[in-house]
Amino acid sequence: MTRTVEGIRIFRGPQGVPEGALRRFVGTTDRESQAALDRCKDLLIAVTHWVPPRGAASAGVEGWKARTPEWFVRACAPDVFPARAEASRADDGQPWAFADWIRWFDQSSGLQRSWRWWDGGITGDADFWIEVEVFEAPAVGALTWMMRAAGARSVAEAARPGRSAGVSRSGPGSGR
Repeated sequence: MTRTVEGIRIFRGPQGVPEGALRRFVGTTDRESQAALDRCKDLLIAVTHWVPPRGAASAGVEGWKARTPEWFVRACAPDVFPARAEASRADDGQPWAFADWIRWFDQSSGLQRSWRWWDGGITGDADFWIEVEVFEAPAVGALTWMMRAAGARSVAEAARPGRSAGVSRSGPGSGR
């Protein structure tokens, strides 16, 4: 397993100063905010800590599925449907096919995510937030689908507040 800066942030919280801009996304759940946040962390750790060496053959969809939490694989649309544009998936709220989602994490796919985990927390029983560091106009459909698959009924981008009393970090590395 390869440790990544992104993975360290998931466990320990923000490290240093962001190189890119920070954007916050809030997911609203049915009073399961902590569980949804934890599922997002587990999923990102699974797919970012196992990285095939550069230049190696792709692990293939089945190889990635074997390393991905089963709840996420089940939440995805069947892979038999033709790939659709990320924008249309995000707009129509439909589940992503696993193969379409994992391409953003597979270095051999030619795609590259323009966002990285920066921080995450909960703001009560129903809402959780994920803050990402972005390096260009981000394609965030993979992020918002992950949050919905983890339990969010809806996901919206929020203005990034200063450190407020209503926001708490929780989970691995948060002191809880």
